[in-house]
Amino acid sequence: MGGRDLRAERPATGEAVPRSMRAVVIRRHGGPEVLRLEEVAVPRPGPGEILLRVEAVALNHLDIFARQGLSGPGVPPIRLPHVSGVDIVGRVAAFGPPDGPETSLPAPGQRVLVYPGISCGQCRYCRRGEPTMCPRYAIIGEHRWGGLAEYVAVPARNVVAVPEGVAPEVAAAVPAVYTTAWRGVITVGRLRPGERVLVVGASGGLGVAQLQIALAAGATVAVTAGSEEKRRRLLELGASVAFDSRADWEVEVRAWTGGEGVDLALDAVGGPTLPATLRCLGMGGRVVLSGATGGDDLHLSVREVYQWHRRILGAPMGNWEDFLAVTRMVWAGLLHPVIHAVYPLEEIARAEREIEERRHVGKIVIRVS
Repeated sequence: MGGRDLRAERPATGEAVPRSMRAVVIRRHGGPEVLRLEEVAVPRPGPGEILLRVEAVALNHLDIFARQGLSGPGVPPIRLPHVSGVDIVGRVAAFGPPDGPETSLPAPGQRVLVYPGISCGQCRYCRRGEPTMCPRYAIIGEHRWGGLAEYVAVPARNVVAVPEGVAPEVAAAVPAVYTTAWRGVITVGRLRPGERVLVVGASGGLGVAQLQIALAAGATVAVTAGSEEKRRRLLELGASVAFDSRADWEVEVRAWTGGEGVDLALDAVGGPTLPATLRCLGMGGRVVLSGATGGDDLHLSVREVYQWHRRILGAPMGNWEDFLAVTRMVWAGLLHPVIHAVYPLEEIARAEREIEERRHVGKIVIRVS
């Protein structure tokens, strides 16, 4: 398959790969109004890459951060112009040249789901199976052009086949949040059946995934959310109790546990909530941090950590094995991504505004083609 002229490559449908495509391009940082749907060149896949005709892309806070130009310690600046879009489902349109011995490749026209993490594959972290620890780690849609376009080039080794019975919008909801949730709840958090779990800010895509995975692991789960409608929806999804994130939920969580505290807390809000989240932990409890959507500035009491034998653990997006674990569960019907809304590519500004205003429960997906 490698080495052929990509411009003449044809997928299984017989549709020729065009030279140009529509893409949502960020040329300056700012609000949703800076997003522009433009005509740009179709990317040409490099060695070991495949070209996908994008069907659906789920949005994440990474898309908001990329558009806003968030940077800081551990966050490299976004290079403009940029196309974001981390969670990508598409059909194979063309192949780049091989980058080594031929390996199995998806068939032309096959629907695939993309694992968005890219690493060098050679450092000691990659050899341990931990690409997110790699010094050259990058995320498709953050550090290189992503899927908010009609075509995207991705490494062939980063895709898995999507069963035809799984809708592309459902599959797109999986990579970033479910892989991160599995990493935090299972791989890093080491949740055990019967433990009590707190999910802080549970109404977003990551929080819903954390709730579902914790329930599947046999935990009793409490959540926080900012509106009565969100709390009602989270209770329908299996939470035992839902606390108002605008009230004194720390006191309510302690009362819910009879003063003992929870065994595991999952916090992706960050600075505004972490002090209270830590105080919700019982003796020997652990908190897993997987984001800082509310900011990363905070003041902590060190004594409240070590005197209670508490542990603070970091868990960004998981590795390939974490990704495979959650995709298999979704394909088997054991996890059910919650889709809040589906927008066409033309309404990307409206979709991102809904995320910023935190009006969603679950994932917002963009249908590209």
